Amino acid sequence: MRGDTSQPGGAYRELILVNETRTELRGSIVAWFGLAAGTAFLAFEFAEHAAPLGFALWLGAIGLLLSAWLAAWVGFVRKAPTDAAILARWIPGAKAGMTLCNLATAWSVWVFLPVAGPELRAMLLVLFAWFLIVQFAAATEATQVLRSAVVLVLGSLTAWLLVAQPPYFVPLSLFMPLFGATLIAIRRFMRQAVVASRVAQAQADDARDALAAAMVELERERDARTQFIRAASHDLQQPLQAANLFLDRVERSGRAAERAAALGGLRRALTAARTLVGSMLDHLKLEGGAVTADIQTLTAADLFDRVLLTQAPAAAAASIRIKTVGGRHRLRADPLLLARAVENLVANAIRHSGGGRILVGVRALGRRTLIWVLDDGRGLSPGDEARIFRPFEQGARVGAAGGFGLGLAATRNLVALMDGDCGAREGLTRGAAFWIALPAADQDGAIRCAA
Repeated sequence: MRGDTSQPGGAYRELILVNETRTELRGSIVAWFGLAAGTAFLAFEFAEHAAPLGFALWLGAIGLLLSAWLAAWVGFVRKAPTDAAILARWIPGAKAGMTLCNLATAWSVWVFLPVAGPELRAMLLVLFAWFLIVQFAAATEATQVLRSAVVLVLGSLTAWLLVAQPPYFVPLSLFMPLFGATLIAIRRFMRQAVVASRVAQAQADDARDALAAAMVELERERDARTQFIRAASHDLQQPLQAANLFLDRVERSGRAAERAAALGGLRRALTAARTLVGSMLDHLKLEGGAVTADIQTLTAADLFDRVLLTQAPAAAAASIRIKTVGGRHRLRADPLLLARAVENLVANAIRHSGGGRILVGVRALGRRTLIWVLDDGRGLSPGDEARIFRPFEQGARVGAAGGFGLGLAATRNLVALMDGDCGAREGLTRGAAFWIALPAADQDGAIRCAA
């Protein structure tokens, strides 16, 4: 986003000024040649007639301007400045140069007109008007000093007319301010229209970019939901079909050992189906805002007990050892929501890590309490750290257990309800490290602000 789009004076305006200044600086060499040619003509025409001191001051000012202008143009062409440099140095420098040119032009009125004949005076009046019109047309909003040019040049012309009183000096004196006011008014209306149109174009570009990004995200979500439906139908069918087979074996088996084994398989299949359905229901509840947090004080040991109660059987079946550390720490959270969030992390490690050990630990870090779930498995692929916490997304190295890609998304939403945050990174040596950060609780149970 480019900035505040509510009015042309925001970041859009700066963008317009920078772009216009770049265009003006590249093309200013044409104006440089025009000014140089005009200076050469006047110097040749009045060198022997104008007052020496006044002529020298005018020629020195114009010569200084032309030299600095040419040097700046060469530097700009050789190495284009950054946007920040244009705003900080080039625009103020261009304005200063044009103001110097306006001062020199206003001074030239008193150098040339007193010694010019009627025909040359008429030509000089045309040149002065041409000078103002060139500023009106060529200078951008960034380098525009038309008001100072009108005040200096036309004010100087009007003063000379009133002092010298040449023919028709009264109507000419009245015409000069009118001519200047007309130039300024037209310039103002034109600039307002130009800036408004360019702001509208920039806003349209931003809207188009935002729409394209939204369409990409919508397509991603659509594809993810389609994949979710396919995975749901596939993954739910497996445990239910297995349950049906085990139930047939229970009905046909007459021996106690075979019946017990079939009942165990039936229990595991139904548990798997329940877990899958539960993850879908949790996701729908969280997305619908139907879950609220009941913040309490608990110990990390209480959390570990809840997590081990639900995850230890699955870990044992996968030959994975779960170790806990930091049970003495106090936590400020919803016990059920926090347990579910950590269970999701542990279940994710059991199903997908491919390792043999899981460490669940709690440590205090400043004004936050960190809960870690580390494994020694296959780790994360590049880019997984952010992606796997989005709904219907899974890491590139998931295990054969499948899943919907909702567990980590649910963890993120559950932790957010408790004013916490969560994330993942590669482990210190191998595997993956998942973390949950919660506001710390002091010894009397009061909440301390999150970092």
